[in-house]
Amino acid sequence: MAKVEVDTGESSERFSAALTELMRERNLSYRQLAYKTNLSAGYLNHLSKGNRAVPPDDAIRALAKALRVRPDYFLEFRLRRLAALLEERTTLLDYVYAATVLQEPVVEELVQLLQSSGEG
Repeated sequence: MAKVEVDTGESSERFSAALTELMRERNLSYRQLAYKTNLSAGYLNHLSKGNRAVPPDDAIRALAKALRVRPDYFLEFRLRRLAALLEERTTLLDYVYAATVLQEPVVEELVQLLQSSGEG
């Protein structure tokens, strides 16, 4: 199966790499980012090194705001949202599983469920 490249404006890197890259691009130190987010500089250092777990969504939102990106820029934020959606809608989970893991053809019901999920 061919890999499809999608440019969505979000990072495909893990949290620590995405955070480090954004800090570099924005020319922000740990202290500067700490001031903007009310998170400690030491904690931010650990996050950027991957020594701490990905922070909760409220911390990701604060970081995203300070770094001038949407929270869903971060891969893990998108994964959490997708997992929550799939937990809510088990029919959607079954179709996505069949199409991606089992590589079965995409059925029209999956397309309809995805379209209706995007509206909510």
